[in-house]
Amino acid sequence: MRRTDRPSILAYFATLLLAASVALAGCSPAQPSPPASAQTQQEIAATSAAQAALPDRLEIPGIDVDIPVVELGWHAATTNDGAIFSEWDVAEYAAGWHKNSALPGQPGNIVLSGHNNILGAVFRELDQLRAGDEAILWTGDERHVYRVDQVLIVPEKNATAEQRAANAQWIEQFDDDRLTLVSCWPRNNNTHRIIVVARPVDSAGTAHAAGQ
Repeated sequence: MRRTDRPSILAYFATLLLAASVALAGCSPAQPSPPASAQTQQEIAATSAAQAALPDRLEIPGIDVDIPVVELGWHAATTNDGAIFSEWDVAEYAAGWHKNSALPGQPGNIVLSGHNNILGAVFRELDQLRAGDEAILWTGDERHVYRVDQVLIVPEKNATAEQRAANAQWIEQFDDDRLTLVSCWPRNNNTHRIIVVARPVDSAGTAHAAGQ
């Protein structure tokens, strides 16, 4: 059942940083820095595979989400003035795990992105989430539980380069463990990005806050 009887958590966030060559196009969060070489990426993938399994399913019971998770990379794109940048691919009818982000069971930031109004619209209802809602990430039969801590709305369409650089930091790595879900918002014009940050829940049912 779709939840519409309680308020959304919509905290508008914009932080100005030094300008960076980062852009967000469509619903594809930009690669915040140039990708490593293919050899380096292969080494990272081999190390990651040896330590933890790739996520393959995401459940968010509060908004009736139960979807597959697929691995995502990036592609080269060009701005109107000819500048080349790296842009994330976006999964179709699934959530996409960003392949340079953390894996379940490993320290760091696990990043998943998805569409909100086309090709399955798997993240259409992210703005209905509230603090305390659970997200469950599966790796085969292994269950990793996270609890929503923040739901943020950040400007995109009319954002400055500084704002976009600040937005892109949400998909980079952090010292704490977290799950980050990213999509476009709102569903009728995609002028903003929605970012959901969830913290891992331990066996005692306690969510770990930043820095813990």
